[in-house]
Amino acid sequence: MTPRSFLSTMRLRHAAGASLLVLACAGPFAISSFAQTRFAQVSIEDALAGGVTVQGRVSDVFDDRVLLEDASGRVLVETAGAADKPTTFVTGQTLRIDGRLRGRIIEARRIAVIGEGQVAATASPDASAPPVPPVVAAAPPSSQARPDPLVQMLMRPVDVETLRASLAAAGLTAAGSPVRHDKHTEIPARDARGRAWVVSLDRFGRIEETEMADYDDDAVPSRPSFAPSEVAALVEREGFKARAQAERRPEHFEIIATTRNGEMVELHVDFAGQIYKQVWIR
Repeated sequence: MTPRSFLSTMRLRHAAGASLLVLACAGPFAISSFAQTRFAQVSIEDALAGGVTVQGRVSDVFDDRVLLEDASGRVLVETAGAADKPTTFVTGQTLRIDGRLRGRIIEARRIAVIGEGQVAATASPDASAPPVPPVVAAAPPSSQARPDPLVQMLMRPVDVETLRASLAAAGLTAAGSPVRHDKHTEIPARDARGRAWVVSLDRFGRIEETEMADYDDDAVPSRPSFAPSEVAALVEREGFKARAQAERRPEHFEIIATTRNGEMVELHVDFAGQIYKQVWIR
């Protein structure tokens, strides 16, 4: 047996053994499901282009973007490319959005205003477009069991003063109301330059992550105009202290640094040299 044939045989045996191990651990139900389930393979482009439909209330307006919220959370909606949309957006409107998800932003294709059973007139109606499917809200789970006191303590809303102090320490001010999720709280904020951010805080009111709310990765160069060795100097000009060498990713650089308050963060720097995301390391 040639060396190449031997290696190929070992790879096949290893792959087969790993597959059997996974199926054995999963149990009979998983084996049955695996045998019966068929998945259609699609391209990444097609997967990203898949449609989504959401409905919620407008909590803030940023030029061609609106911040939409419902009982489960918030999402930023890009309205510029929508074929059907209202002539204006105002806080408090209830919108039904048909579009596609790109990162944490929904790019709207059609937008309808919902209110008192009426759909507002749109700027450019498209009679050939299919109707927007109805949105069904999931009923909240019901339970008669008494919640654990520790769980109750961890799920308490973040204290407003704690939230404000956390934002101020990061050079941010609140630009809307906080929304509580299962394990974190999100709130829109602005920095000293007026840029909009989405801030995620843990159950104790500490910032976990900040990301530019209106960040458009399509507008960023596909290649950097600077070397990885220059990223440290770039982030230090923004008030951070680099603690490691920058690592290149397909569309950005990542570098470990400390804030002015000595907190450890992972900074995401795009190829235009802009820090668009910060992740706290604790």
